[in-house]
Amino acid sequence: MAMSTLLTRHVFGLKGDVADNVHFVDESTVVYPSGHNTVLYHVEQKMQKFIPGTADTEGITALALSSSRKFVAVAERAEKGMITVYDLHTLKRRKVLSTNDVGSKEYVSLSFSPDGKLLAAQGGAPEWRLVLWQWEKSKVAYPIVTTTNNASAPLYQVLFNPQDPSTVSVAGNGVFRVYKAADTNLKPLPAPLQKREPQNYTCHCWLPDDRERVVVATDNGDLLLIDAGEVKATLPGPGDGNSIECVVAYSKGFVCGGDNGVLSIYERSEDKDYYKRSKSFSIEDHHVKIKNLAVSPSDETLVCTLENNQVFVLGLSSTDILKPDEMNFELLSQSFHSQAVTGVDTCVRKPLVATCSSDKSVRIWNYLDKSSELVKFFPEEAHSVAFHPSGLHVLVGFSDKLRLMNLLMDDIRPYKEFGIKSCRECRFSHGGQYFAAVNGNTIQIFNTYTCENIGNLRGHNGKVRSVYWVPDDTKLVSAGMDGAVYEWKLRDFKRENENVLKGCNYTCVVATPDTRSIFAVGSDRKIKELDDTQICSEWDTGVVLTQVALPASGRTLFAASETGTVRAYKLPLNGEYHEYQCHSGAITRMRISFDDSLLFCVAEDGCLFCFDVRDKDGRGVGKQKEALTFAEEVLVTKSDLEDKKARMAELDTQVNDLTMQTEYKLRLMELNHQEKIKDLTEKYTHEIEGDKSKFELLLQEKNEQEMEYEEKLKQAEERHQQQMAALETTYQQKIMAEVERYQQLLNEKEMLNERWDEQNSLLVESHESVIQKVTEEYEANLQEEQMAMERLQQEKDESEREFEETKRQLEEDADREIEELKERYEQKLAAERESGLRLKGENGIMKKKFIALGKDIEEQKEEIKQLFEQKRELYKTISGLEKEIKGLDKEVKERDETISDKEKRIYDLKKKNQELEKFKFVLDYKIKELKKLIEPRELEIADMKEQIKEMDHELERYHKNNANLDLTISDLKLKLEGLQNEVLSQRQKNADSRALIKRFHHDLHETTQHIQEPEALKESVRNLYQKHVTEKVQPAVVEEDVQKEYNRQREYLEKSVESLKRKLHKDVELHRTDNMRIMQENVTLIKEINELRRELKALKQAQRVNADSKGGRAAGATPVDSGAGSAKELEMQRAEIKRLRDRVEELEGLVERVNVQRPMSRERLPPLDGDERFAGAAAAQ
Repeated sequence: MAMSTLLTRHVFGLKGDVADNVHFVDESTVVYPSGHNTVLYHVEQKMQKFIPGTADTEGITALALSSSRKFVAVAERAEKGMITVYDLHTLKRRKVLSTNDVGSKEYVSLSFSPDGKLLAAQGGAPEWRLVLWQWEKSKVAYPIVTTTNNASAPLYQVLFNPQDPSTVSVAGNGVFRVYKAADTNLKPLPAPLQKREPQNYTCHCWLPDDRERVVVATDNGDLLLIDAGEVKATLPGPGDGNSIECVVAYSKGFVCGGDNGVLSIYERSEDKDYYKRSKSFSIEDHHVKIKNLAVSPSDETLVCTLENNQVFVLGLSSTDILKPDEMNFELLSQSFHSQAVTGVDTCVRKPLVATCSSDKSVRIWNYLDKSSELVKFFPEEAHSVAFHPSGLHVLVGFSDKLRLMNLLMDDIRPYKEFGIKSCRECRFSHGGQYFAAVNGNTIQIFNTYTCENIGNLRGHNGKVRSVYWVPDDTKLVSAGMDGAVYEWKLRDFKRENENVLKGCNYTCVVATPDTRSIFAVGSDRKIKELDDTQICSEWDTGVVLTQVALPASGRTLFAASETGTVRAYKLPLNGEYHEYQCHSGAITRMRISFDDSLLFCVAEDGCLFCFDVRDKDGRGVGKQKEALTFAEEVLVTKSDLEDKKARMAELDTQVNDLTMQTEYKLRLMELNHQEKIKDLTEKYTHEIEGDKSKFELLLQEKNEQEMEYEEKLKQAEERHQQQMAALETTYQQKIMAEVERYQQLLNEKEMLNERWDEQNSLLVESHESVIQKVTEEYEANLQEEQMAMERLQQEKDESEREFEETKRQLEEDADREIEELKERYEQKLAAERESGLRLKGENGIMKKKFIALGKDIEEQKEEIKQLFEQKRELYKTISGLEKEIKGLDKEVKERDETISDKEKRIYDLKKKNQELEKFKFVLDYKIKELKKLIEPRELEIADMKEQIKEMDHELERYHKNNANLDLTISDLKLKLEGLQNEVLSQRQKNADSRALIKRFHHDLHETTQHIQEPEALKESVRNLYQKHVTEKVQPAVVEEDVQKEYNRQREYLEKSVESLKRKLHKDVELHRTDNMRIMQENVTLIKEINELRRELKALKQAQRVNADSKGGRAAGATPVDSGAGSAKELEMQRAEIKRLRDRVEELEGLVERVNVQRPMSRERLPPLDGDERFAGAAAAQ
């Protein structure tokens, strides 16, 4: 089964810590980094194109756009810093630049040269080295330079001078240096800020009006204007000592941005201050640093990125009319999260996604419109979010409480609060009627509509990190930091299955719809597939996976990693996966839409990625059902609706009043305009009459002047013809003189040629004789050298292969450059040809002949010079050949010596060879003896192999049997499920029939009330018939076998009922005797209690009499012994009474337990006659 693929649909977010993270590709397209991708965003169409980051890198650190706006360079953090250059038209990778000499894992800033051939890259800590690349050839153009000696002082920016491609500048903490590319080195120019105290130079910018003028900004708000290597002026900053973080030039001057969202525009002035601040704007509600600026190619639009990942746009063309105290900025697309996103969820009925973040905001995104629907900030940080399937409610876990909130038309309003602090995970059920919230190591289940806690799931020993609802909402799967994965049954809130793996902190868990397979990921870098209570398979992923998502199709498992990548694993798990680069931080949450067509993931980089889930052919893999249109309903409170209605009524009245006023004013204006029109018409009629008279006079003057100029033209033409005739005669004479001079030069040239031929023949003869002697002498040497040449030829071939490979790569780069140069020079050549043709036409035919003669003479002179140079070169070759002869003699001597040494070595090797042959003979004998010993062992090994083969066959047979048994077990399970479903349906039918019978009993009882009234009884019976006899009852035809079985079961049930009646009768008799015995004991006890009471009363009377008789005794006398004895006896009787009362209570409890009704069986049996009799006897008692 084909594995699903992911296609990036849209990204909500910006990576704000990238240097130069925003650029204009054209007037309507902006490029910026988002997560681990580079995004090309079309502002008008709201479309995005993506350039994914390089695998095995840690994130983007810097961007740069070429001056032609055709290429973008992306720097990424890796083991050794990496730069990738992309073509913005094809979005394909052109070059990858990397070197070990930079001494850092990252580049902090990039800059293209004005001609686009060089790329400057400033390396990061600890070396801080500057590299200039010839990026099209993938090589370093100049030796790498260390730009600062202080490893703890960071560098921020590198820039090329836009007017001079050989000048590059670097700014940083206490460092501002300018380098000049000369010959093969980068030479530092004199430091313009060396005499000043070192400051933290945060940014700088070369100004376009002068090739040597640059503005440098500091962290205390100073702007230093440097011209020709000297500080010309210190411009006033934005004020309050706020740091300036970015500067960009445009046609009128430059723009700088800094702390508290303040943007200042400086324009050129003719004063000695050079530049003056014309306007200053601030971004409301965003008092953070402006990190980067970019100006559109037409200088009409400025885009700026903030420290909190927001992108704003300002129109530069209308800055003159903008007010500084107003909000003049607009969002480029929509606002983004400024910190890590902690939760994401989607709904069913609307195309919405909810996210929450550490920036204390909850946002609702529309993935169809690619916009932000709602944004609300709260006083507490949000840790988790859940979206109700209807799209009308959202559940958010804050640091102080868990809040259930309603999504209104323009607000997110809390509805109910729950006392759960820092809820890290909450999920709505698929039906939306319940939601689960994690409270430490307990999962609490609530009813969505009553907000009642209907149950708690306890069992985890650590914090619960993931909760997953089964599609039918009858089960729930949870995973926690204690390494436990539990499957809960929500009917009784008890644990059904469990799997505990200590030492693994699970972060996410998902399950198939039938919960037969559960997939979990955690801190042990493995994907585990759980079946009931055991781990049936696990795969080592090599990276910590934080989230998993399982589509209903079951073909693919999506997993998110802590490095920001998303992997698509093929199911069943075999280790095969595709990896997609998206985020630059650990992915915190991932959700898939209800129809499996979209995947949403968020991470610590503050971005939300929306992916289209496609199959191998690029088609959507959503559920194949009729497309359900999204709901458009929104929630509005009654008070808001009433306020809006009242406001609309007020506005209507205002509109009516304004229409009346405007109509009155229009009438007045029409009257005024009519009067003005009358005055103007009279005025202009008079002026037109005067202009007509003037026009007639001017016509007469014009005709007179035409006659005068015609006569003057005739006279000028006659003079011109006379001058032309005189010039023709003079030029004819000059041409004849030049022709005679040309013939003389031809004769001289023939003489020189004859002389040169003679000299050349003599030189050729002497040269041939010398060459023949040299060749004869060295032919022998050449034959000897051929053997050495053959050996060297082999080495040369190998080196040539390597050279050809490098040459091929270089030729490709050279061909590309040649084609570019060819196109450029062909254009120049065409232009030159056109100009040449035009000039030749002007010079005329005679001048062409003269130039041709001059060229012939010059060519002859050049030929003579070339012959003299050839003669010199021949003498040089002769001297070189003599030197080569001497060198070859030396080589011959050296090779003779090496040959003698090698012969000695060969003699020694022959001796060693003889000794080795002796050893060989001895070893051969030993080998034969060892073979004799090995043969019986080999036979035993063969026998053992045959036994192993037989055992393998048996094992295969066992495996086949096991497979067949697995199939039968699965079939039996399916049958069992079918039978269970059938039993449940039969039970439901029985319950429905009981309810029907009960209703019929009730109606029949009401009918029997009219037994004394025939008419009412008849009407009641008719109603009873009409109510319960809805269909025509067909006489049931029962098969004979079924009737027999029914009779047999009936007999069996009647017998069992009779036996149960007998047992019940015996139990009733036993209970009756027990009750009689207990009652008799109670009677005796009551008699004893009454006697004791009477005795107690008599004792109290006797004690009172004794007290009266001793009333005359003195106070303080002690009581007699008889009084003390009666007190002790009284205490003993009280203790006895208490004991008897306890005994009575114990017996009463025993009676109650005996009389308690027995627990019912699963199915209630019909009432028996014995039960009715027993109930009547109990009532009589």
